[in-house]
Formats: sequence, C-alpha cells, structure tokens
Amino acid sequence: MRKAVYISLFIGLLISCGNEKSTAEIDKFVTEIDNRNDLTESVTEFNTEDLDGEVVGGISIYELTDENGEIYRIVAEVGQPNHSPANYEFYFKRDSLTFAKIMEFNETGTDTIVNSEYYYDGIDLIKQIDRKKEKMDAETVRQVSEFYLVYGKKTTK
Repeated sequence: MRKAVYISLFIGLLISCGNEKSTAEIDKFVTEIDNRNDLTESVTEFNTEDLDGEVVGGISIYELTDENGEIYRIVAEVGQPNHSPANYEFYFKRDSLTFAKIMEFNETGTDTIVNSEYYYDGIDLIKQIDRKKEKMDAETVRQVSEFYLVYGKKTTK
C-alpha cells in the first residue's frame, strides 16, 4: 500500500514539474516576443457613440506582426457603456494561443476585479493563475482569442 502511495506522489511530482517547465518556456516566449525589434505594431480603434453622437466607449486593438503578416500578440483595450473596462493580451505561436492575460477593472478603473493568466498547449489549458476571486473561464478566453486572431488576419491582408 505504501509503495502505491509513493509511486502516485512521484508521478504527481513529475507531472507538476512538466507543467512548470512548460509555463517557464511560455514565459520565456512571451518575453522574447515583447523584446523583439523586428515586429511591427498596428492599432485599430473603434468608438461607441450614444444616440446624441457622443463617444461613450470604444475598443483599441493592437496587433504585433512580422513582415509576413504572422500575428504574435494581440492586445485589446475595451471600454463600453455599462461594462467594466478590460485589457486582453493574447500571445500566439503559429496561430495557436500560447498565453493570455485578462484584466477587468471596476467601473472607475481604479481596481482590478479580474486578473488572470492562462497558459495553453494547443487547445489544452496547462495552467491558470487567478489573482482575484472573479475569473474568466479558460475556454471562453480561448474563444475570445480566436475572434481577435480572425479579425487580425483580416486586417493584415
């Protein structure tokens, strides 16, 4: 019986070490993307107007691409009426989500209500770190990243 417990603990340790290595590799990838000088950042902005034509919110989308149009990072800053302001960061490796950071703020923008990081291997979530009680489902994050990636591909052509 003890032998089975030790084997289970050892296998669990190996699995957790494997995930830590993967998250460390992803962290390194994110840092490398942020430090690259050969990538070009473009921005697209949309305003939300009320019925009187007054701007009450909007979305800014920043895309980091190489000379071939491959997208490495998308940052979306979202501020809409009756919604908390939010920042979404998505990092891609060959069109596959690798890392995401989601931050949503209270209505005044003075405190975060969602502050989470997501590590992916393909469509599989490796690790999720939630720094606040509120969080976004990892599958929803992946789907939102796909929306922005498809949008980004249309604008870079």
